[in-house]
Amino acid sequence: MTFRKAAWIMLPFLCLCCALTPGTIATQTMLGYRGEYEYGSGPGDGVPPGSGNCDNAGVIYPDNPFSGWPVDYRPDDWSTITFYFCNIYPDGSPHWGIDLGVPEENPETRVLSTTERAIVRQVQPCQEQPNCWNYGMGRYVQIEAQVRVLRYDECVADHGGNPEADACWADSGWRATYMHLKETRVQEGQIVYRGDPLGLSGNTGNSTGPHLHYQINSPSDGAVDPAPTMR
Repeated sequence: MTFRKAAWIMLPFLCLCCALTPGTIATQTMLGYRGEYEYGSGPGDGVPPGSGNCDNAGVIYPDNPFSGWPVDYRPDDWSTITFYFCNIYPDGSPHWGIDLGVPEENPETRVLSTTERAIVRQVQPCQEQPNCWNYGMGRYVQIEAQVRVLRYDECVADHGGNPEADACWADSGWRATYMHLKETRVQEGQIVYRGDPLGLSGNTGNSTGPHLHYQINSPSDGAVDPAPTMR
């Protein structure tokens, strides 16, 4: 089935997402990146999620399975956002996710799965790398959302009363990447559910202050704007 993306027509919020205000620049100086701003420069392990298109800013994808606040800190408080999708870095490159500022080294600041069910695709804990560069992403976790292929009642009936049987789910191609973590708490191949902790926010990789870079990539259009589905 092919889904069409729909433009998000809340113009004031579009302006908020795309405009780079002086306040945002000042905050990004504290909580943003240094040097080269694009991911991809080594050394590192794993695969960076890739770029997108700034035409996707503010766009709603009906088939996007991710939604909700990705960190256990001041949920729905948009003042914690330090950089939006496609804000432009000083070197002219666009930002392919959303940055959420978090308290310095707060062990209670968990990053959370934001979809009904997902499989962990990448975990880079960098146990032997104090700085943990990883192409600038630092310690990170990437999950792929799964979608039901059988209704709940069908799954229960066909799989011995187990609505979470693997046969009831299929990979969607949609992935979310959580970067700059202090600590990872999942393993590759693990199944996670909405609200499950994936790790703790931190300041690893190409980062000058504690924050979570949250990035959503679609199977067709690359990086898309997380903002429309974070409310």
